[in-house]
Amino acid sequence: MANHGKSLYEKLVPLGIPLAWLQLSGERKRFFVAIAGITFAVAMMLFQMGLQSALFKQVVGPLLLIDGDIILVSPNYEYFGVGGGFPEIRLHQSRALEEVVDADAIRLGCAPVRNVETGRERDIFIIAFDPSKSVFISPDIKKSQNLLKRDGAVLFDKLSRAQYGDVSGTFAKNGSVRTEISGKKADIVGLMEIGPTFAADGNIVTSLKTLSDMWHTSDGVVDVGVVKLRKNSDAKSVADKLRAIYPNDVKVMTKSEFIDSEKEYWSVRTPIGFVIGASMAVAIFVGAVIVYQILYTDVSDHIPEYATLKAIGFSDSFFVWIISQESLILSVLGFIPGALLAELLYILTRKVANMPTYMSVSDLLIVLALTLVMCMSAGMLATRKLRKANPADIF
Repeated sequence: MANHGKSLYEKLVPLGIPLAWLQLSGERKRFFVAIAGITFAVAMMLFQMGLQSALFKQVVGPLLLIDGDIILVSPNYEYFGVGGGFPEIRLHQSRALEEVVDADAIRLGCAPVRNVETGRERDIFIIAFDPSKSVFISPDIKKSQNLLKRDGAVLFDKLSRAQYGDVSGTFAKNGSVRTEISGKKADIVGLMEIGPTFAADGNIVTSLKTLSDMWHTSDGVVDVGVVKLRKNSDAKSVADKLRAIYPNDVKVMTKSEFIDSEKEYWSVRTPIGFVIGASMAVAIFVGAVIVYQILYTDVSDHIPEYATLKAIGFSDSFFVWIISQESLILSVLGFIPGALLAELLYILTRKVANMPTYMSVSDLLIVLALTLVMCMSAGMLATRKLRKANPADIF
């Protein structure tokens, strides 16, 4: 049928009635099942993307607080806290470069800390540095680090999970909190924010000496080296110089490379990244199957009507357009409640698991695009039977 001289509405709705909407809403039970399936798929995709984003925020949280341009780690380094150490002499050697202002050590450990309310012990991640140096950019740490010069003094991460008791409340009431780490007395003299990760439920920052007293660390070994450069120095160029002078017992990275390495470990080298990707694939598959079944059944139920329209001159493209409209309607109506459900899951995750799950515009746009592709693909598959519709089928 010719479209010359027709208005946009007539082109979109050739019969003068919203046929796609009427077909979908005519079978309400089937219609709501389709919406529910797409809602589930959208919510699951958004939730998995939110978890992945929260994972990256958590694992790089401590790294972002480091005040340095180049990071030194062991060649066996896996992620922040695991990978062995390297000789402390490498820090001193880095100072031979004129671009280097300072090089400081960070020691990492994990030790049992006593719950301030119940007395039960729970492992906590420990980050140690020289409190006379500026190693972190965190205002909370910088404000209280002089207090860490006292033996047994520590800063507690107030974003830690609840297994350690109400440390923040007790600190606000008393100004300090007495606890035990590895069976030795420790005083919480300040609070700071880092946040839990998949590898640690909570964090403590202390001095190198206090960590050595509690954990008997090896002298002359460093877990992470923080190298600061003069203003306007090129970190990549200095990193190349350090690689040239160092033996193979230390790995040199710029801070951005260090952060990318952490993300890569958790997303590629652990099951977490695979599980998130697989969950999204399952969500898309489930949503596509549900939409396909709904649209295919709708087509099958209306084959006589479609055959009649064919007999009076409507082409296959008209029927494909109708199914495409149905796919578009389903994707939009399923996306809205799916996004709202995902936001509810984000809120619950933040409250229960203390994970930074937040909705982003980019995630919404990506999932909307995936939803449209999912529904349109299912719709195109459902039109295969339509193209074979014959006027003889009405008899």
